[in-house]
Amino acid sequence: MKSCVKLILVSLALGFLLIAACTPKKKDVLRVGTNPEYPPFSYMNGDQFEGVEMDISRRIADKLGMELELIRIDFPSLFSALASNKIDMAASSITITNERSETMDFTEPYYVANQVLIANKNSAIEINSLEDIGKYTVGSLLNTTGHLYLESNLLEKDLMQRSKLKLFPTNIDAINELLSGKLDLVVIDDSAAGGYIKQIPIKIAWTIETKEKYGIAMQKGKALNEKISAALAQMIKDGEVKRIIDQNLK
Repeated sequence: MKSCVKLILVSLALGFLLIAACTPKKKDVLRVGTNPEYPPFSYMNGDQFEGVEMDISRRIADKLGMELELIRIDFPSLFSALASNKIDMAASSITITNERSETMDFTEPYYVANQVLIANKNSAIEINSLEDIGKYTVGSLLNTTGHLYLESNLLEKDLMQRSKLKLFPTNIDAINELLSGKLDLVVIDDSAAGGYIKQIPIKIAWTIETKEKYGIAMQKGKALNEKISAALAQMIKDGEVKRIIDQNLK
């Protein structure tokens, strides 16, 4: 009788081992935060995330053998989401700066952008120098490099009244104020301006050649960062990133 019980227990154990061996291992999840208001780099098409950085994120997840989870986060909250480990990386037209690099890790850059001032398509606004910007009411997404540029180069030099710089939690809010005539200009990355020009009646009134480099931001010192950086570096080297950018800019 004892022999029979032992045989049954052994058979059950082998059965459980077989089931465990045949059950697919659950993939780790790569959590990517983005502010999808930067067409053609990151934007929503219905309920789908699309754009350059979304395609790059999908390919990084594939290369790492991970499931991709895209999370919509307002731009000002992206960096705190990284710091609190709510996301593994932020892909949202983020400029690599010395200040940001003190609290975050970055991949190598994958795109170079400038800041531009956009106006209503029929606006008579004429800008011939940086100082001219101070005459107008300008909107900006909070904590972006456009916002910080105006702070450093106009407000702190008394070339613009503080009341003339309006800050917003989203690009959409700023652009809606522009279209309604409550703002004269909005400062934004040229990559996003190009996307919005295809959708709404706006134009570029002035370009500020800041030559900013976009990188993927990651929580400082996280072990996963090296793998993310290596995957993107290989994509850049192979020309895959350029193909993704060219495809989305068509």
